[in-house]
Amino acid sequence: MDVEITISGTEDARGELIALRQWLIREDEYRGRVDFASAQPEDGELGGFQELLLAAIAAGGLDALGRTIGVWLQTRRSDITVSLRADGTVEEVSASGPAARIVAERLFGDAGPKPIAKDE
Repeated sequence: MDVEITISGTEDARGELIALRQWLIREDEYRGRVDFASAQPEDGELGGFQELLLAAIAAGGLDALGRTIGVWLQTRRSDITVSLRADGTVEEVSASGPAARIVAERLFGDAGPKPIAKDE
């Protein structure tokens, strides 16, 4: 299954896509399966090309990809929206920093990313 990943809500969407790709390809299951692509506007829409990431994942891998992206969102310092499009459906995760964990849990249930332990 191919998943289109786009980023919005930030001034540097391209830079965030690069950072997300670097994060994903550190994982064995995504190495060699995530690359840049361009999405053309739909018929009747105005606008130029939108850059996105295209991830080839195994069937049933969308939840795992969502959890991984939820963890990545926890590392971001600015407001950001990540959209995942697969099989005609779109899921969006919008968050800023630690709020991403709450959003990911709401989106993906108890399987969402676990809190990162803080040093005391």
